[in-house]
Amino acid sequence: MTSIIHILDENTANKIAAGEVVERPASVVKELLENSIDAASSQIEIEIADGGTSYIRITDNGIGMNDKDAQLAILRHATSKISAAEDLYNIHSLGFRGEALPSIAAVSKFTMITRQHDVPLATHIEVAGGIIQQVREAGANVGTTITVTDLFFNTPARQKFLKSVSSESSHINVVIGKAALSQPAIAFKLLNNNKLVLSTPGNGNLLETAAGLYGPQAAAELLAVHNEQDGIVVSGFVGKPTLLKSSRQWQTFVVNNRVVNSRMLSKALDNAYHSLLPKSGYPLAILNIAVPTQTIDVNVHPQKSEIKFSDEQSVFRAVYRAIVNALTAEHNPLDIATPIRSSHTAQVTPNWTTHSTNSVRSEVSYIQPAPSLWKEDSLPIQTAQAARLKQHNLVGIDESANQFIQTDFAEPSPENQFVLQPLGQVNECYIIAQGEEDLFIIDQHAAHERILYDRFSQTVGRIPAQQLLVPLLLTMDEADISIVMDNSSTLRELGFTIEQIGPSLIRISELPADLPQSDIEATLREIVIALRNNQQPTGHELRHAILQIAACRAAIKAGDSLNMRQIQALLGELCTTTLPYTCPHGRPAIIRFSSDELAKMFKRT
Repeated sequence: MTSIIHILDENTANKIAAGEVVERPASVVKELLENSIDAASSQIEIEIADGGTSYIRITDNGIGMNDKDAQLAILRHATSKISAAEDLYNIHSLGFRGEALPSIAAVSKFTMITRQHDVPLATHIEVAGGIIQQVREAGANVGTTITVTDLFFNTPARQKFLKSVSSESSHINVVIGKAALSQPAIAFKLLNNNKLVLSTPGNGNLLETAAGLYGPQAAAELLAVHNEQDGIVVSGFVGKPTLLKSSRQWQTFVVNNRVVNSRMLSKALDNAYHSLLPKSGYPLAILNIAVPTQTIDVNVHPQKSEIKFSDEQSVFRAVYRAIVNALTAEHNPLDIATPIRSSHTAQVTPNWTTHSTNSVRSEVSYIQPAPSLWKEDSLPIQTAQAARLKQHNLVGIDESANQFIQTDFAEPSPENQFVLQPLGQVNECYIIAQGEEDLFIIDQHAAHERILYDRFSQTVGRIPAQQLLVPLLLTMDEADISIVMDNSSTLRELGFTIEQIGPSLIRISELPADLPQSDIEATLREIVIALRNNQQPTGHELRHAILQIAACRAAIKAGDSLNMRQIQALLGELCTTTLPYTCPHGRPAIIRFSSDELAKMFKRT
């Protein structure tokens, strides 16, 4: 009887393993970098050509290998990092699987030259397509140099999946950049087609390493992070909310010195910034998480790029708290409010940063004169707002806003984070104010959103609700009603009392005190959309989403005319909020122009 099952030859098995480990040139660079780091190198130089497809060379000054170990290293599952399965849960090195070198050598033309400090000559090994071509002695410096040429020359199907040269080069840049951030004590240098692309100092200073990678302007916008709880230490830097990036590649998570991808860590980062960023941007982050080695499994991915935690909740809490502490630490909030103006502005969301003299001139059409409005008898609320107020027969969005801004406010107290002197209103949308030295433009809707959101968030227990004299009946899809009723207890904590009285009918008898009855239906539908988009929201996420919507609906709008007393009240409250520089959705509420910037605009400097 003929057997249909047979054992693969070593060469074929190596090529299959290579398919798991070596996905693209950047995979080769990552694996070789990890070996160089494990070899206690202090300097690592990488040279590539044609996006790494034709040439990769990595040279380090590490401990090197002797002749015997060098020849063993190119065999599958040969490793110096572990000796038994139990060691997988106590790994302190980056490489441990023993697959990198043979997998790379199986799909390329591979050369390794390595020498230890107490040996006069190096070992020179050449491999082509997994077959050893030559082993000899050679002269070389202490350390290891590995050259990889003609990657995938014997697996043309793999070549078809490669992207353009520039794209492959970009992937390599990211890999090296993240490695440098995880190892600031190592000096990294990258040469691409003989041009210096990247260089880090290797002095152990993470901030200086970040400056070498991202530029000094971006490094100046980073906030230090440090937190320790439940045996987990989180350190590093996160960007100010104004330092927005276009993708998550600017977020580096390092667990026990290993760069990893983790949805859980990304979620913790997102939650910490939840009310500070617009949906179109991502914060820059460099986070080092130190956990006991026995609480993680680093052997869950062929490329060791993912990690499994035994207690994800503890890690999530530690990372979340570390970032929140950094964002809310005592600092000058106006510094964080300042948009970035640098060579890196193209990577920042334009709406946060660009305000040329032309755009400013087009917006400033009228500023109310200030001096005469500082009398005790403030101007009455303007006609447009007064007409809109009359539309609400219950306490609601604009009545609440009116009560808020008609209150007599004294000068900002010493507890206020900063003081803004109102100058007037522009286009019934923006407030012009003066700080100690600088000029400020405040979006009145975004500012009031922040005030209301903070007020709602600080409420202990149930948010104050208003009883409707006549309950409101709403017709909704059965699927939407199901979503509402599944979250009815949470909605009640937020001021809503809702009952289902028919297959597609609900009755609302209470709603948040600051929400007008006319906005109930639109608000609920926004809440349903938010719940539908987040299939399993936590209580915190649900509360935040609903408070965002309620604050937006209840805030004064663009187009509402405000007199100077009302503007003063608005700014007075804004200056007492913990995060005055953005609205709960992450859009800017304050933009600052320094005296120097104004002087440049008017060609004085």
